Amino acid sequence: MPVYTEYELPDTLVSYCDKSNVALTIAAVDREDVPLVYVNQAFLNLTGYSADEVLGQNCRFLQAGAATEEERAAMREFIDDEEISAGRFRVTNSRANGETFQNFVFMTRLRKPDGETRLILGSQFDLTSAAERQNVKADLAANDSSLLRNADDLAAISRGFGLAMIGSAKVLSESLSTMATIIYREG
Repeated sequence: MPVYTEYELPDTLVSYCDKSNVALTIAAVDREDVPLVYVNQAFLNLTGYSADEVLGQNCRFLQAGAATEEERAAMREFIDDEEISAGRFRVTNSRANGETFQNFVFMTRLRKPDGETRLILGSQFDLTSAAERQNVKADLAANDSSLLRNADDLAAISRGFGLAMIGSAKVLSESLSTMATIIYREG
């Protein structure tokens, strides 16, 4: 799957994220402007961009003037404050075709055993009102199916770590983050 060639990520982390049906990104905080160094296919499907268009860029390109200053400030605070381990943000983003959507972003620091943050995992969920979408039933069925498959995958993986799975976007994202953190530390 799409990985920025100028940044080395553990194969186990990439493999784990590749399998997810949730839109995932990984950004490198140890690089200038916190560029995206990994995106999965679900993220590319959500945004309509190609890997070549996004890897190496800060994710603010998705805002394209659509996000409010309040939305941007909340995300900047998370990135700048090493004490904050995770954050949730509702942000207006733009797809490659210019269409805006409400993105519910969960960001989690991936720390090495020494506590240093080198990566941030982002999980994105499209919260655009179903009334604004075309093919509402098809979209909902596809989203439900994707989340169920991902929850099943995480449940299977998490049994070995004793994690409980609850069917909400928040818990699903936190579970993704937990598993990615474990895999990153072990990788």
